Amino acid sequence: MPTTSGNTFQNQPDNLVAVGVVLRAHGSDGRVRVQPETDNPQRFRKGARLLAGERELHVERVQLMPGGSLLLRFAGIAARDDAAALQGETLYVPADEAPDAPPGTYYHYQLVGMSVEDETGERLGTLTEIIATGANDVYVVTGESAELLLPAVADVVVSVDVGTNTMTAAVPEGLAWRALNPPREKKKPRRRAARRPKPTPGG
Repeated sequence: MPTTSGNTFQNQPDNLVAVGVVLRAHGSDGRVRVQPETDNPQRFRKGARLLAGERELHVERVQLMPGGSLLLRFAGIAARDDAAALQGETLYVPADEAPDAPPGTYYHYQLVGMSVEDETGERLGTLTEIIATGANDVYVVTGESAELLLPAVADVVVSVDVGTNTMTAAVPEGLAWRALNPPREKKKPRRRAARRPKPTPGG
């Protein structure tokens, strides 16, 4: 069963997996500070290829910073203005270069767009967004005129079937739908591997 961490994820291309985000330029020599969104340190090794929008970037230098962020220098980027142009960019690798997710976990792109139903088989809506929080993530399930915010924990996410693109959820008692007015603004998502759900207290 999945939960997620990081930021907000919505409909995203199936051919890319996000591995980091460029936070800002650092210094005057073209380096950038990057927040990794992967547990694989080899993604940022010297010579690694990353994609940012339409650009292909090659890592020339990497330095681990306090707090887990990285300082990267890319080939061909030697000035602060060029580095600053990357600020806010998501760094991707092709999906076919990403390892299979561990058993019981899923990539975000496998979850967003799933049909969500309750334990009786009644359709609740579509999983349209994944919101990261400090403790566990939240799945936004969107119906025709309202949305439901499901905590991504083991007691709620009963099952996930990638083959049928279906998730079964046990809706907690008292969890209310909220009206979609105005409709939610769609955001461009990022992709990364999901974590196992955390059990609820006492679970």
